[in-house]
Amino acid sequence: MADEKIYCGNGKSIKTQYGDLMKLSFSAEDLGKLQSNLENGWVNTVLKERREPSEKGITHYLEVDKWKPNNEGGAPTSTSKPAESKATDVGAEDLPF
Repeated sequence: MADEKIYCGNGKSIKTQYGDLMKLSFSAEDLGKLQSNLENGWVNTVLKERREPSEKGITHYLEVDKWKPNNEGGAPTSTSKPAESKATDVGAEDLPF
């Protein structure tokens, strides 16, 4: 299934004297999921907030990001021309200072 979501790890927002920090935890199974989804030595994840904290205080979870660009370069393809600028050329003599 290409659209199946892969969850790996969880997080908890904690308050410290230095501000809010995100504490992430991974089980051995989670690390295996991450390793099996390596592409070119990398795996991308998305940190998402839970609707409600769990009974253990877990506030976030991670999901493997399986998005891939449609073309080689990764930039969106567009067949339309960029809009032409209606601005006029401004020379040094036109500046008020």
